[in-house]
Amino acid sequence: MPAGSKMDPPLAKAKPISASVITYLRKTKELRKTFAAGERSALLCVPSQAVQEIIDHVVEKVEENQVPMPDYALKSSGAAVIHSRTSPSLWNTKGKVFLYSLPLVDYVRSPEVILEPDNHPGNCWPFPGSQGHVLIKLSVPITPRAVTMDHVSGSAFHRDSIPSAPKDFAVYGLKEGREEKGTFLGEFTFLAALNPRQTFQLKNELSGVVKYIRLEVLSNWGHPDYTCLYRFRVHGDPPKDDAGRGVSFIWQ
Repeated sequence: MPAGSKMDPPLAKAKPISASVITYLRKTKELRKTFAAGERSALLCVPSQAVQEIIDHVVEKVEENQVPMPDYALKSSGAAVIHSRTSPSLWNTKGKVFLYSLPLVDYVRSPEVILEPDNHPGNCWPFPGSQGHVLIKLSVPITPRAVTMDHVSGSAFHRDSIPSAPKDFAVYGLKEGREEKGTFLGEFTFLAALNPRQTFQLKNELSGVVKYIRLEVLSNWGHPDYTCLYRFRVHGDPPKDDAGRGVSFIWQ
């Protein structure tokens, strides 16, 4: 897509690096200075694991600012999963909800977690097998331009969780929820081992806006029992008002 197009958001709209990132960067810088000065004694109380955790946290926080586009599949802005048109979740019979030490129900995680920004280890939507689908009602009707898929960050857990990550997937746009499948917008491969967050440009085969996006996961990276999806974002052009201005953007 040529530079200056609508898919190139203005630099001024990018989110500033948060204070927590700056704090951790400063800590990392101080540690490097200590190493450089040869002050090993000051690091006797700082195990290597703690240093790695600091680095992992810095990387995770910086990665949060790598998709400076509005997300129209964000739950806090009004997006929602249509459960009747979504694959069933995987029931976790090992982790139960208890009341006064009595088991009540088997634990199951809602597919709506994929519409939330918190993707800490384990906070994903699991569904049985390697294929599944979800229908998302967007916060506002848009002309979809791209989607972003996220997997868990953090080096150790990221490596171990690759087999359950989505691999091949397809995206469809629906103007109405009652449509069977909608308009095909593209098929892609999520290389989770390379990058836990990837953005994919959609095929522009739509005339007008859509209210729903259907995500179909076609395969995973080898897990025989289930697939776990952490987050899915939808980007595009919102409808314009009478003055030709787009509706308010949702950044997160």
